[in-house]
Amino acid sequence: MTERIVATLLICVALAVSSGCGTTPTARFYVLSAQERVSSATSPLVVAVGPVEMPEYLDRPQIVTRVGDNRLSVDEFNRWGGRLEEEVTNVLTRILGQRLGTQHVYSYPSRVSAETDYRVVLALRRFDGVLGGEVSLDVAWSLIDDRSGEVVMIRQASYRQMSEGTDFDAYAATLSAVLAQLGDDLAAALERLPAGGAAR
Repeated sequence: MTERIVATLLICVALAVSSGCGTTPTARFYVLSAQERVSSATSPLVVAVGPVEMPEYLDRPQIVTRVGDNRLSVDEFNRWGGRLEEEVTNVLTRILGQRLGTQHVYSYPSRVSAETDYRVVLALRRFDGVLGGEVSLDVAWSLIDDRSGEVVMIRQASYRQMSEGTDFDAYAATLSAVLAQLGDDLAAALERLPAGGAAR
């Protein structure tokens, strides 16, 4: 009788292990976000955002995090809902529209036909961090008079922020937060420029 009980238990354990191994983890998808902000500004500027250059290691659907100084982790089951480059462009477009108080901020290139005053061109050198730790954004950007083609401003900047959680929700929120800091600086730079382009 004892042997039958042991045999039954072994079969149950084997079935449990095999069924557990056959279960595929569910993929989760994330987006960057721009917190709504009320601004009293009403800028006459028409602005385009793009292109945004990304490091090759970030040009993938999987979310990339840092594990130490020289190792990256690419997570197969935590992914971006769209291309990260487009996520960055869309969020910066929303942020600039809010900060400047205008609906005339577009992604570049865009199907919307508009004569833009300035275009924001960005090269992200780093946009990642440690899950549950510090997130970093290193970027070079320039403002171009879109009518004359003249480069009116070039800057480099770095932003750092600690994540408030250890999961991918907190990680995406922290990436959004450092991107918002960049958006604030871009808006401040654009506010100092005249409408219609710097050359006029």
